Amino acid sequence: MRVGAILFDPNNNIVASDRTVVSLDSAWASIGGGQARRVQSIHDLPSDVLWLTNLTYNNFYRAGLQRHPNFRNEGWLRTLFNQLVAELGIDLNNVSPDITVSTIAAIAQRTVAVAKSRYEVHPKSKRLNEDFAIAMGAPRSALPDMFYSHFDAVADHPSVSVIHATNYGAGLPTVTVRRNRLRHAREVLATPVPTDTGWELEKAVAPDRNDKWLESINTPFLVKCTVSNVKPMIAEVLSWGSGSRDVREWLTDIEWRVVRQYGDVAVSAALICKNPAAPLPQAKLLPEGPLDELSFTYGLIAEQIWTAMTNKQHYKGDVSRYTAAAAWLRAADRMAMFDYAQKLYGRGLNVMSYGVGNVVLRYPENGLRRTLDIATDIGLMPPASKLAEAAAMERAMA
Repeated sequence: MRVGAILFDPNNNIVASDRTVVSLDSAWASIGGGQARRVQSIHDLPSDVLWLTNLTYNNFYRAGLQRHPNFRNEGWLRTLFNQLVAELGIDLNNVSPDITVSTIAAIAQRTVAVAKSRYEVHPKSKRLNEDFAIAMGAPRSALPDMFYSHFDAVADHPSVSVIHATNYGAGLPTVTVRRNRLRHAREVLATPVPTDTGWELEKAVAPDRNDKWLESINTPFLVKCTVSNVKPMIAEVLSWGSGSRDVREWLTDIEWRVVRQYGDVAVSAALICKNPAAPLPQAKLLPEGPLDELSFTYGLIAEQIWTAMTNKQHYKGDVSRYTAAAAWLRAADRMAMFDYAQKLYGRGLNVMSYGVGNVVLRYPENGLRRTLDIATDIGLMPPASKLAEAAAMERAMA
């Protein structure tokens, strides 16, 4: 399969108070990283190519491209088109648009080539990780109806939005710093996860049974609890429950072990699995070569694999559901990134959000270099575009 990329001109989208007009002309296009060419219409493009566009989800639908099987929106590779551009330092401040689009096309082509050759993935879905889930036999939910909502709230909480007591920097620029994708995927998928069966509810947990009793349980559990009196130095960056669509009353054992270090966790009920936890077998499918962490393509492949295990899968009829494993993997990811976020916060940086292997930071005027230095010091990688921006600012000030 041939894969290409389309970079529509930024002035193609006209936003007004009551409508958005999305124009599908005036773009650069490249197939597989080949020489980019200027196109005036999507109808100028060959029909045997899968096209990754820089259109947002909303603009993609406004343009009607969701009805065309050859096109994908900016989030097809899970990491957004513009985030890939920033990471690689190929934004329009550094290179010409033909270089930008040919580089993204090369990355997309290589990713699909590896996906097909190693995992027999056939790209058909709106997101590539959905096709990975199919190819790798991602488990389907068998959670009991009476308990499902407890798991849904955890699995449907991919990132934490930090709530600041005083927000001075709402208009400041941001930078996304991330872990090495393959390393992060290995850690997340190494998490022992529970089965969907064998859950039993302890309806009443006496206060004197809380910690010692839960520590003695050697199988997975969820606890219904109230979190309070979080240590002031950590309360903002923890922002417990923020970013979730539902009130977070239930914590996985992974979250409970972290959150109780920083505040009071009053447990009122527990849902305990009688079956032991174990890592998903799909963890063995991650790239495992000694130098694979250096590959941008393998990083994207690793991200497809672990996030595929957190997607909803078909349940019954038109209904899709999460598994208990998806909830545990999401919890493992968020708590891993909380560890980085609280280190950044402790060194005076403005943390906006964290999860899915990255942390988003705001930085003040002339504060970019310090932000990047602290992030790299604790093992997070800034986008190359921001490194170039910081270097340019230093040259201008010299």
